[in-house]
Amino acid sequence: MARIVNIGNRMIAEGRSPFIIAEAGVNHNQQPEIALDLVRAAADAGADAIKFQNYSADRLAVKDSPVYWDVPGAEKVESQYELFSKLDGLPLSTYWEMMKLAQELDIEMFSTPFSEVDADFLDELGVPAFKIASPDITHHPLLRHVSKKGKPIILSTGISTLGEVEDAVRIIEAEGNTQIALLHCTSTYPTPYSDSNLRMMTTMQTAFPDYPIGLSDHTYGIPAPIAATALGCQVIEKHFTLDKGMSDSPDHKFGVDPSELKQLVEGTQAAWQSLGQSVKKPVESELPALKYMRRSVVSLGDLPAGTRLSEDMLVCKRPGTGISPKYLEQVIGRRTKIDLLADDILTWEVLD
Repeated sequence: MARIVNIGNRMIAEGRSPFIIAEAGVNHNQQPEIALDLVRAAADAGADAIKFQNYSADRLAVKDSPVYWDVPGAEKVESQYELFSKLDGLPLSTYWEMMKLAQELDIEMFSTPFSEVDADFLDELGVPAFKIASPDITHHPLLRHVSKKGKPIILSTGISTLGEVEDAVRIIEAEGNTQIALLHCTSTYPTPYSDSNLRMMTTMQTAFPDYPIGLSDHTYGIPAPIAATALGCQVIEKHFTLDKGMSDSPDHKFGVDPSELKQLVEGTQAAWQSLGQSVKKPVESELPALKYMRRSVVSLGDLPAGTRLSEDMLVCKRPGTGISPKYLEQVIGRRTKIDLLADDILTWEVLD
């Protein structure tokens, strides 16, 4: 059984519905009020956590870093640096307001640091966990730095091999940190359903049985997270925006809006509840059906006491409160103890 990972007042654990992360990223467009509204909307939708991204374009990418996404309808930019420089300016003071609001609304708030400087700020802010983005799974210096904070780490594994995931896990463990959750991810923006490969979660669970496995999803809509829940997913991260028509960040286009986030929360909860038990037997809610939907052996016509029963005197009808049709052959040839009327349900007590 995988370890329990505690994120603030919530936990990621087997036997619990998936931990839902509303990935706001930089969909605040550097505007404090939008950032605060994202916290409010995620809490209203029932998400367990809201997550942001902390980076500086100057620390993250060179000036001519090629673009790797192709999001229909998103604003075109010439380089990663150009986009990142448009989105890295949310005042740090706003994060303190966001954290206070999140605590008031009982939703966990944390972020993805893209540098040691960002990690130090988030640690000072008091985040309950850190998220490591897929491309930084080989950024071992950052992994070591974050691991030493002693807080849970949610690690995305897009564009990686099992060997690279294992290397990252071992680095985190080497710093004495075993509060790790691993997220399967396809680093295509947006991700076609055909490239989601949710069965990779099963492979990862086999490879890393000590840790909970989840999904960082970049598809449109909510079908993939619901399907992932049916495969045992324990964490779901989904990009989140107030309005898909907003500009600047391409993540607005393939994120879920507040109403869809609520549907995701409710849908994954329903999918998780639907998994139920593995033993094949009637559940309590089926007991009325067990009694009244099945059939009994019934007299086809009036039958005086002492009648030797033949097959043409009997029929099988609902409800199943009498002798089951599976015992019909044992009924044939028996005699009736009492007079029976047509449509009487036979029980063993009325037969010799």
